[in-house]
Amino acid sequence: MNAPIGAGKTSLTRMLVADLGTKGFYEEVDKIPMLKEFYAQGEESRNDLSFALQIAFLNYRFGQLREGLHLAERGIVNTVYDSSLISDALMSFNLYKRGEFPEVMYNLYVSLNQNMVSDVAGHPFNGYPDLIVFLDIPFDLMLDHISKRGRDMEDIRKDPKLVDYYYSVWNTYNSWYDSFGQAPVVRVDMSKYDFVNNLSDRNTVLNLIEQKLVDLGKLTQDEFDKIKAKRDKEV
Repeated sequence: MNAPIGAGKTSLTRMLVADLGTKGFYEEVDKIPMLKEFYAQGEESRNDLSFALQIAFLNYRFGQLREGLHLAERGIVNTVYDSSLISDALMSFNLYKRGEFPEVMYNLYVSLNQNMVSDVAGHPFNGYPDLIVFLDIPFDLMLDHISKRGRDMEDIRKDPKLVDYYYSVWNTYNSWYDSFGQAPVVRVDMSKYDFVNNLSDRNTVLNLIEQKLVDLGKLTQDEFDKIKAKRDKEV
C-alpha cells in the first residue's frame, strides 16, 4: 500500500490478506518510539525528532521486509504491507521540503534507505514491491478519516496547524503517483469507492487489485476465480 495518512491502508491490507490467504504486515504505531512526541509540539517537535523518528520507521519497516523475504523463500507469496520503504522515503522528503528535516541528516537518511532497498534487490523483489496499491483520496476525506480514527496526537481540533502538515503529506503522495514508474501501480479512487462500508465497492476494489496480480503472473486465473466465489458465498 502507498497512500497518505488515514487513507485506509490498514483496512484494505486486512481485506487482501483474508482474500489471498497470505501474511500481512501492519504499521503498529504503539511500537514506533517517539511518534507521539513527534506530534506533541508541532513544527518544533517535528524539527527535533524528524531524523530519529524516520530512522525508527526505517528500521521497523526493513525488519518487516526481511521477514517477508524469508516467507517468500519458503513459498509464502503475495505478502501484503500496509506501508513500505517508499512511503517512509516520501514522508521524510515531505519533512525535508518543509524545512523540518535538516539537510545533512536527510541526506544520511536517503543514503541509508537506498542501501536497504539495494540489499533486497537480489531477492524475490527487485528492490520494489511486485505491485503497489495507491489509495487516491481527496484531502477533505483524508481529514475526515483521520478524525474518525480518533488518535489524540493527530487531532486537528487540538492543533489546527496540523492541517497544513497533512496537506503537505497529501500533496507529496499525489506528486509521487504522477511521476513513479519503477513498479506496477493500481490506483483506487477513494472518492468513488468506500471499501470499508460498502460491500459492492469492496469487491470491486479487491477484484481490481487481484486481476492485476493475475496480469502480473502473481496469481492464477483459477486462484482468482476461487477467491471471488468464496467472497460471493459470504455475501
